[in-house]
Parts: sequence; structure tokens; C-alpha cells
Amino acid sequence: MAWFGGKGFSSALFVALAPLSIAQADVGSVPIVGGLFNSAEVLKNQITNSLSYSTKLTRDAAIFTIGGLTLEAYLLTLPLEAKTKARVMGQLADPTYSIPLGHFLYQFYDRYTGISDDDEFKAYLQTVYDQQALTGFEHSLFQLGGKSIAEQTEHVKDQAHQEGLKIDADFMASMVTVYDALVQIGEWQDMDRLPDEYTYLTNNAEDLALIKTIQPIVVAMLKQTAGGMDAGDMKSAVLAIVEDAKPENQQKENNKAQALTVTMVDFVRLNVLKAYRQFVFQDEREVALDEWLQQAFDSNPNSAIEFLHSQQNRRLAVQITVDGLQQGLLEGLVHPDTPFIKRVYQDHLNSQNELSTQAVNRPEHIQDVRFLQTLAEQTYKDPHYLPFFKRLYGEHYDSIARVGVSSTPTISVRNLPIIKTGAKVSGDHGTGIPNFHFVDRQEDRAYYFFGNDALQLDRLMQANQVKTMFDRLVHLKTLNCNAQYDWNAHTSYDSLVNLGAGEAMRDFGEKRCVRELSERAKVEVELTAMRSELMANIRDYQALPFWDFYTKLSRKWKIEQDITDYASLDGQGMPDYTLIYNPWPDHFAHFVGPFSDEIIMPTGELNRLDYWIRQVESTYKQAGVYDRTLWGMAGDHGLAPVYYTLNPEKSIFEPMEQQLGYPLVIKKISSDEGEGPKMTNALNYPTNKGIDVVVASTAGGNFMLDLFNSEKGWTAQPIYRELTQWTPINADNGQSVDLVAHTLHHLGDTLDYMVIREQDCSEQSCQVRLIAIREGSRVDEWIEKQGDKYYYQAEDAHASLLQITESNPYLSAPSEADSRDFIQLRQQCLDRANKNDVTTWCNVEQWRALTRFTPRPDSVVQLAELYSEQRAGTINLFPRAGIGFNTKVPGRHAGESYFEKDAFIGFWGTPIDKPGMALSSEANGSLAPTLYEYLTGEPVTEGKEGWGYPSLLRKLGIQESLY
Repeated sequence: MAWFGGKGFSSALFVALAPLSIAQADVGSVPIVGGLFNSAEVLKNQITNSLSYSTKLTRDAAIFTIGGLTLEAYLLTLPLEAKTKARVMGQLADPTYSIPLGHFLYQFYDRYTGISDDDEFKAYLQTVYDQQALTGFEHSLFQLGGKSIAEQTEHVKDQAHQEGLKIDADFMASMVTVYDALVQIGEWQDMDRLPDEYTYLTNNAEDLALIKTIQPIVVAMLKQTAGGMDAGDMKSAVLAIVEDAKPENQQKENNKAQALTVTMVDFVRLNVLKAYRQFVFQDEREVALDEWLQQAFDSNPNSAIEFLHSQQNRRLAVQITVDGLQQGLLEGLVHPDTPFIKRVYQDHLNSQNELSTQAVNRPEHIQDVRFLQTLAEQTYKDPHYLPFFKRLYGEHYDSIARVGVSSTPTISVRNLPIIKTGAKVSGDHGTGIPNFHFVDRQEDRAYYFFGNDALQLDRLMQANQVKTMFDRLVHLKTLNCNAQYDWNAHTSYDSLVNLGAGEAMRDFGEKRCVRELSERAKVEVELTAMRSELMANIRDYQALPFWDFYTKLSRKWKIEQDITDYASLDGQGMPDYTLIYNPWPDHFAHFVGPFSDEIIMPTGELNRLDYWIRQVESTYKQAGVYDRTLWGMAGDHGLAPVYYTLNPEKSIFEPMEQQLGYPLVIKKISSDEGEGPKMTNALNYPTNKGIDVVVASTAGGNFMLDLFNSEKGWTAQPIYRELTQWTPINADNGQSVDLVAHTLHHLGDTLDYMVIREQDCSEQSCQVRLIAIREGSRVDEWIEKQGDKYYYQAEDAHASLLQITESNPYLSAPSEADSRDFIQLRQQCLDRANKNDVTTWCNVEQWRALTRFTPRPDSVVQLAELYSEQRAGTINLFPRAGIGFNTKVPGRHAGESYFEKDAFIGFWGTPIDKPGMALSSEANGSLAPTLYEYLTGEPVTEGKEGWGYPSLLRKLGIQESLY
């Protein structure tokens, strides 16, 4: 499940090798590498640190062209209401009104339009396959003639966004109308500089008055939208929002009309301010770069040459995040000698047998696995099938983790910010986002991020002061393609827009990202020539004799003009850092199955991803910077197929109510997977008090129960003992229920295991209990964490729930050396560990090295860390393989199976020029710190400066050239 449906490790090796004598501030003076980072230090400490984000500089609104038209001419083309158009046009002479508007419209029009809506990947396939072959590769997401099946029929998967978002004149008119009504934009007119952060709407009188002004505009838009819709669930949902706008419904809790208005205001104001800041930054940076180079040329020409030479040889990094990218699947597809594909296909055949007596339903969609069968039964040779991934595994096999680690629960909204920022979930500068849903007991607020709460993710990250890569690299040129958490990016393509439009218009975000990079590649070629010429001319200028006054003066004027020309163009060159987010392998796999034709066929989502990565790579080659670029990619999780489904809410609580004889007060805060999004009023959200249990499900693989019966009060999380004596609100005479035993009994063998706090948990210590049914009997096991040590035990027998002693059947048989390591680690971590002696317990690296061989990678550590963040629910239920909790669709994640846990993480590119240490089992959170360290030369230390994960740069064999 994408984080918003638009339809939504300490490394001992690192510490040992890190040369402690090199301080971060001294990187520029280190021999060999100093020149590479000199210009970055100048940019950071002498150029961008002086930028003011001033609102007082004189700027000409005429510089803005929208779709090739002046701002005034463009606005005249929009279908604005007459009074609104007149008011807007009358204010264009005021630059404080027109400049933010112009850049905002440029961001949403020029960046998102001007490209054909044709399916470019399909067009490419038609150049490499003949008609007969493509006909054989047809499936529900790829049809040769006319519209695809998914376009012809109503989506079962996406009732809320069947048509997709369209960036058209009506959309732009809506944005202008809301912009004009947002008089608070004027608050920036009274500031000397733009604010560092966006201030979200609150319940103060001024904001409420603003909402009251904007709400009729939003409702009018909704009425107009509903008028053009066919009858159905979507039209009913829109009209329900309109109904909430009536005066008699204004005080209604979670009023949807007000909720949507708040979201619209925050979305527009945030994007206006973000766009304005980006424009001002580029403008001021150009001036500051010009001034610094001019001064350097005047006072010390050699420093100007050194700066230009350093820029000519600077390092670049590309960080790709792919929703639902699983390493084992990719390796199985490109290396057919591995057991993965054959085993998966056999699992599919076996799934036709009844899995469980409790799971009585099946997803409506029947998974089409014709291509899986072909791969399982014969060797498939096709040069046009996954050519990038074949090259990647052929040339950089050691720099791809054999087993990737997605943190538990394996859900996008938890793991995406981990991948993008390198922050962990808990603690200082942690994301604070443990799941796709949670109850914040301090503010009595439930969050569910499939819906308008998605906009709250940035606010939560801001409140926790999470450092993004864009924050850390603000002195460099940065580009965001379709990812969230991009406040300080210098150029952005909005994540919500991409998700909203990308399903209806395939390749929407990918085409726009490649267009941006292609245009920058051309500029970079020009900049490379300009830098070379400038360096040569400055050297020639220095060589001129002092008595040749006229020649020296004229040459000086020419160089000064060239410096100005260079500074004006530099910001348009290739970004030093690019972040690319691709949601589609996850987005579609939920609804067709992760091993279906729609995903793994030559016409499927993985080959489409392969195509677009090659297109991005080509722009870096065209720009002449490919050999200096380190590429890294990670998935936030994998996916597993669902053959049977179950609703735990009904299975657990309906028989309990019958047994008790009175109703329970239950609140569900999520949608079932395959349903539409939910809307929450950010200013008037429902309370969670007076409720027995809050339930929520995630992506079919995780089900959460929040209880409130802790002896320490409502805001504290109950522990195991308290859950065995749970007293519902309507109970008489202190009647209590063993909720744990009841849940276990009614879920039975559909449950993989449940996880509960045995004791109060913190970042430094925690004990959790795992409970499951195995062969008809209850099994209880415990994991305890103390500092960086972990202990795993069962009560009377060998711990078995996490399959620590079993080999992963989807991986190739381990080598003799690996088998010896496996046995040695098993003895050390399980057999010789003494509960009463923490020094005998294994640490993170040891447990991860052990569990990489098993069907549950990093299981012990991940489950011990599950409750480090207090908001991570009271009881977490994980379904067994093949079963989905609260889902209508055949693909799941957020669970604990190998398929879901094994998130791809790998690196490639010319900088990896020497054999390093082969990556074995690595967390996807190491992606960002690795690329950051390569770019800056600053050592990353896990646990400091907001880093939650270690860099893998030394393991890649790049450290010699850095330190």
C-alpha cells in the first residue's frame, strides 16, 4: 500500500574502519580528496549560508511565463468566475501578490503539462516485440487495442479515484480561486524573509474565519464536480461532503466539508510557500555565486579556478525508492538458477488447498500467473526483459544485499521516511510514525494516512525535527521527483499529484522527471564547457604581463561577464542529489497479486520500472556525469500473495459480545485494503475516550488493537498482564475478560503470531511476548532488549515461532562457510545465551547475520524494536502466509513473511570500482546515509546528527577514495 493511495544498524565494521582523526570540518583539506569537496564547502559556508529568503528584493512579475504565456495572458484563459477573475487581474501589479502566484502556477502547470499522455513504455515495447509476442503478453493492465481492461471497467481496487487527477484548466482555476481567497498569503508581505517552516491551520479565530471564507468555494467546486459524475460510490461520497456544508451540520464532529477545506487550504498555502521559497533560493543563490566568484577572481584567481575545477569533478548521487520492491523476486527473475520462482509457483499450486477453517473468504480477483508458470517450467531468454536488472546483478552483485530488511510492520508510511531520510522511527529526530495508523494518546488523535491525513505526515516529521536529505544538502543542487518530505528541495514534483494522476495517465511522473533531467543534462554539457573556458581564461589572464594594461583590462571584463553568465546558468545544471520515488509495483500488486502477469511479465510493472531507470541513467550519461554518480535504490517492503481473507474485528468481538451479553464500544480508524480513503477533520477530530478498543488494519498484513485499561492511566499502553484482565466499559461488577486468550482462540491458525508488550518499553529496554497457535497448542515466547543486546526465549522448549533454526527455502543453499557461521551463531545467540547475564546476549549484527539464513530476516531485532515508539498500538496481529486480514485484494504486506520483509537495497555505478565486502543482510534505512557520505565525505555515525542507520560506503569498497 503506497503511503498515500492516489488512486496511497550500530555497525562495528564502520566504527573499526572510520579514521577518527579526520573531522568533518577538515574534509576540504584532506589530501587527494580535498579538491573534490572544496567547492561544496564554499557553497555551504560562504555562499548559501548567506541567503536570506528575502521578500523585499525587487522582482519583475513579467519574468513568469505559464505555458508560454505571460502570467496575465495565462490567467485570462482560465475558466474563473467573473468576479474572481476581475479581482485577480486587478492585483497583478502588486509583486507580493503576483510573484508567489506566478511561481505556484509555473510549478503546477509547466512542470506537469506539455507531455503526451501516451503510454511511453507501451510505445517502447512495440519497437522491440512484434504484435504476436505482445498479444501473448496482454493482461489487465496492458492491452494492445484501445483502452486497457482496467480502464474499460470499474476498478474493484480503487473506488475513490477511478478517473485520476487531471492537471487541466479547471484544476488550475480551482487553485487560483483558492489562492486569491487566502488573504493570509499577505502575512508574508509583512515579513523581511520567508518563514523557515509552514504553519498549519489551527483552531484560532483567524484561521477559523479563513476556513469559513474558503469553504463555500470548495463546496461549489464539489457541486460542479458531482454534476458531471455518473451515479455511484464516488458521486455519493462527494455529495456527502456537500451535505456536511449545510448550516445544521456545521457543528458536527469530523465535519467532512470543513475537513476538506482545511486540507485544501493547507495544501495550497504550503505549496505556494514552498514554490516561492524555491524561486527565492534560486534567485539569491545566483546572485551570491556570482558575487563570490567575482570577488575570488579579483582577490585570488587561483581560488576561483580551484572552485570551478572542483565543480567540474564534483560527485553526484541518485536515490531511488521503489514501493514494494523485493530483492528475492528480482534475483529470481534474472537468475533462474535460484529456487525462488519454482518455489513460489509451487506455493501457488498448493494454495488451492484449504488453508484454514477460520479464513472462509477469498479475494474476488483471481491471480493470473501464466508467466510465473512459464518461468518455473523453462528457462526464459529475452534480451528485452529486465535488461537493467540483469546488468545490475551481473556487474554489481556484491553491492546488492542478499537479504534486505524492512522494519516491522513492513508498511510504506513507516519505511518510506526511513529510506528517504536515514532516520529511525523512535527517539530524538525519529520520524515518530510507527504504522499506517496510530492513536496519539497525548493529543487524543487517531491518524490514518490513506486519505487527507497524508498531508499530516509532513507536519509530524517537522514537529520531530527529522533531517531530510534535502535539509542536509541544502547547499547543493537538489531535485525531488515525486517523493514526500521535500520542503528544502530546490526543485520538486509533488508526490500527491503524481499519485493522483499517475494511474489514469501511465508514466505521468516518470516522464516529467526524465524531461527535467534531460533539459538539465543539456545545460550541464554547456556548463562543463563554460567551466573549462573560464579556468583557461583566468589562467591566461594571470599570465598576462602587468604592463599590458589594456589587454588585461579587456580580458578581465570578458571573464567577469562570463562569470555572471555561468552563475545564471549553474542552478539549471544536473542536480548533485536526486530523489526519485516510484509507487507503482506496490500500487498495482495489491490488486493483482505480487507474482502476477501484471507485475512480472515483460509488459508488467517491474519491466516498466526497468525501462524508466534506464531512461534516468541515460540523462546522466548525456550530461557527462555518469562516472561520478553513485546510484542507490531501496524498496520499503516486499509483498506476499493472499489466497484467503479474514476480518479479525468480527472474528474476535462478535462472539465476545454474544458471550458477554452487551455491546462493545469499538472504533475502526482504517479502511480495508482495496477500499477508498478516509477523511479526518484536522481541527475537529473525534475523541478516542469512552471507547473499548480502537482497531485498524494495514495492507492486509497487520491488524492493530489499541486498548486503554492501563493501571497508569488512559495515555499509557497496557501490558500483557493487564490485557488478560480487560474490563469493557459496559461491564457490570468489574467483570473482566482475558482478551489475549479470546483473540488467540478465535483467530486460531490464521494467526502467524500476536506481539504484546510484556513490560513498558523504551528505546533502551523492552520485553515483548509473542503468542501463537502451533499444532493446536498455544505457544508463548519472549524477546528482551537491553541496550544493544537481545535475548530470545521460550518458556519450556526451544524458541520456534521465528523459525531461527530453519533455512529459508526461497534462497540458494548456503555454502559450507555460511552453514558453519549459521550453526555457530545459533549456538551463540540461542544455546549459550543466559537470561541473567546480558553480556552473553547477541547484538544487532549477530542476530541479523543469523536470521539472514532463515525465513524471517532480522525478526528478533525488529520485533524487539516494534514498541520503541510508544504509539505503536497495544496488540499487533500478523496473519500467517497466504491469509490477509481485512482485505479485499490478493496482495498484502506489513506482515512478517520473507516476501514482505525482504526489501531490496543495492548500489551501482562507476564509483564502486573496487571489490568491497559483499552486502549480506542490510536495513533499507542505510540507503540515505550511504549516499550522503559519498556526496559530502562526512562520516556518518549511527545515533548522531539524526542518523538512525549506518552508511555502507566502506562495505562498497569506496572508502579508500574518500578518507
